Amino acid sequence: MIKYAIRLHKNNRDAVLIFHAAPNLEGHFQWYITKDKNVVGQPIEDELYESYITHTKRIKEEGYEGLYLYCKFNYLEANKENTTEFIKLSSDITKIIESGTVFDEISPFDENGQIT
Repeated sequence: MIKYAIRLHKNNRDAVLIFHAAPNLEGHFQWYITKDKNVVGQPIEDELYESYITHTKRIKEEGYEGLYLYCKFNYLEANKENTTEFIKLSSDITKIIESGTVFDEISPFDENGQIT
């Protein structure tokens, strides 16, 4: 999984989060949310794409605080189901990082809303 975060301008807590399950592969995707890594999660309605984009504020609004996000996907050619790593969600990006999630890139928005 490729993971990106874009921090809000002059804000170390809030960020846009982008999780990309399977780059360069054709398949069927479904994102899930679960309280426990060892329990099959509930599918997130209409999240059937290889990328899941959210915001730390949305995590709180949706009640996903402290839950785990993951994706199950089937490669069209191999017809094999795969599961991504589990990401512990928080409305504070610092807590997501402290939980062990390693982002491929963390960038800030500047005062004009551009990614720097």
